Amino acid sequence: MLKRVSALLLCLALVVSAACTYRRSEPRRNDTLPDIPRETRQPERDETPSPKTEDNLAKSDEDAVEENINGLDLEDDLEITDEAESRSATQSKVGLTQNEMLRVGQQMSTATNVSVLQNYKTTVPPEITLNLKYDQYAITYDYFLITAENQVDIHESPQSGSTVVCHGVNAEKLALHQKVTGEAIGDSNIWYKVSCKDNGTAKTGYIHSSNGIPRSFNFDKMLQSVRELEQQVKSGKLNFISNYKNVNGAPPKKGDSATDEYGTRVYQSAPGYAEPDTNSDFRYIPDGILLRILDETGDFYRVNVLTYDGEYYVPKKYIEPDNALSQLSQAIVVDRAQQNQAAFEIGQDGSITMVSYTFSTTGLQGETSFATPLGYYKSIEKKDKFEYLKDGSDEIAGYAPFAVRFCGGAYIHGVPVAYKEENGEKVDPGHIEYLQTIGTFPRSHMCVRNYTSHAKFLHGWVDPAICAIIVIE
Repeated sequence: MLKRVSALLLCLALVVSAACTYRRSEPRRNDTLPDIPRETRQPERDETPSPKTEDNLAKSDEDAVEENINGLDLEDDLEITDEAESRSATQSKVGLTQNEMLRVGQQMSTATNVSVLQNYKTTVPPEITLNLKYDQYAITYDYFLITAENQVDIHESPQSGSTVVCHGVNAEKLALHQKVTGEAIGDSNIWYKVSCKDNGTAKTGYIHSSNGIPRSFNFDKMLQSVRELEQQVKSGKLNFISNYKNVNGAPPKKGDSATDEYGTRVYQSAPGYAEPDTNSDFRYIPDGILLRILDETGDFYRVNVLTYDGEYYVPKKYIEPDNALSQLSQAIVVDRAQQNQAAFEIGQDGSITMVSYTFSTTGLQGETSFATPLGYYKSIEKKDKFEYLKDGSDEIAGYAPFAVRFCGGAYIHGVPVAYKEENGEKVDPGHIEYLQTIGTFPRSHMCVRNYTSHAKFLHGWVDPAICAIIVIE
């Protein structure tokens, strides 16, 4: 099973580069709109999620039950996590803080006969004040994600025959210093200079490019998206689509696909018509997405959706005019491409403070799962936990803790917990802190997975009245 899943991760990594039950907890460490593609068309989906499940959810009085939140089998994530723990390769064991990485970078020397192609030196823009309120894991701004199936060697120089200084395992994130040339293996002579902790000691070496991909926190894009939304709010309050579990009516369907040509899901959306006429062409506008009401005509609001080009006419029943984002003081930005995120506080004087940054896992576009939608969303509500169903069933499978809902049944939440069966009864095995796969590739149903400790932090920090969720790539 592990080999199969790891091979899948490697295949996904090659494409990218050109919400969960864990039995152990990680220890605490002591120490503008162009960012969001506005009209990115997605292949139409032929499959339709279980009508039985969606009908049950739409009619249920229990808001704390959602669809299955796992895009891939949770047991696969657990197996990868168990393997990492058995090799002491979890983030709390191998991670370096950004300050530790900088110190190592100042002290390291470059191997002889090596051509440096790129130095990785991502910084937080000076416009952002750094005041972390959550820092449980040591995470650097630039890192190398290992996608190799088996344990890999990290060498003293970019040569396969050189001394091995340490090892890496699947889904490990190594502090990243440089991209260099070295010995050609296969069709590539590209290596990366990386650092990790081995028994508490920072070690630096080279790993071949075939073993993974570089990643970074794109703080510049995050800042740009927050500034754009800030300006929009200053221009006037922003409303949002309200159709959680189709409470205001299922939108008309276009064919049998579960999504439209842009990848927007039919369920929990509203129709955005080209004209104030239900016979005119339309696209789907998802629950929670921020928009501005321009005027009204008959039974329609004419709106501008921040994430989309053009104007649309939305039936009034899908928008609550008095429920709006009138002040932006908090923003969580999720980077779908890099599988990471950051949280910001926005002062009335325009100051921006980053209070956390961490890895995250977004939704997988699959047969019964969906990509986390891009765009600007209202932070709609918080739940201590919500339960989720098995695919195609109304049977409760488990729950996700510390959830912040922003689009339909999509939440930012902690590691999901699958109930155990004992004597015919469902038993809660307790919160789970960590999955090694968080921050790798899309694996959830549509939600954004976080380490449970970070989800708990956000759950306490977020004020839905003044918070927005922004999904970029």
